[in-house]
Amino acid sequence: MMDAGSNERKLVGRVDCRGGPTPGWVHSFPVTDNYVVVPEMQIRYNLASVLHAEPTPLYKFKWYPESGSYMHVMCKASGNIVASVEVPPFMTFHYINAYEEGRVTAIIADCSEHYANTSILDTLRLQNLRDFSDDDVLTDSRVGRFRIPLDGSPLGELEAALDPEKHGHGVDMCSINPGRRGKKYRYAYGCGASRPCNFPNTLTKLDLVEKTAKNWHEGGAVPSEPFFVPRPGAVDEDDGK
Repeated sequence: MMDAGSNERKLVGRVDCRGGPTPGWVHSFPVTDNYVVVPEMQIRYNLASVLHAEPTPLYKFKWYPESGSYMHVMCKASGNIVASVEVPPFMTFHYINAYEEGRVTAIIADCSEHYANTSILDTLRLQNLRDFSDDDVLTDSRVGRFRIPLDGSPLGELEAALDPEKHGHGVDMCSINPGRRGKKYRYAYGCGASRPCNFPNTLTKLDLVEKTAKNWHEGGAVPSEPFFVPRPGAVDEDDGK
């Protein structure tokens, strides 16, 4: 952890991987007001590749289907692990948000999830992005919603937060109103898909309560990651640009 305006790192706690044979790859992780959620995917570091500086088809990683996928919940204040549950297989780069459910009976964590399909790593290779020939090759993705119980239950849940058809079966690089980080929220803004495509090519506003999406697309245009800026003094979550 780092305090705002400081370059000093502070150790909050440690997580022991439950699967094996190597640590899972973590590209990002979500936080709530009181907890840090540490994901453990079945895509793991390939030690032989790392030690010998030899790339694998997945760069320095390997998919270990037998190793299991897990979510570990760490208390920010104490650094203790308060829950460690097995979840369905998943593949993600980016988390959207997480929040505490009810009287902290569970953690809800949302991400851009690629149906446990590692082919997205190949799709995003520079040569493949340059060689696009109107084929629909973008790996499908959805807003994956985890429910991580804090009552000692051994299993968590993963399902789509809304119908992926609403955003073209593609969504990534999402942002939210910064005032809702770590808290229950309704709206997310990201890049969706207008098929055929090889990269997210729409701007998408997701309503995770009404389960709807508004999409903007212009032929030949590829939007960058959107950032929501709330209007000063705004009350409504989506009042801004």
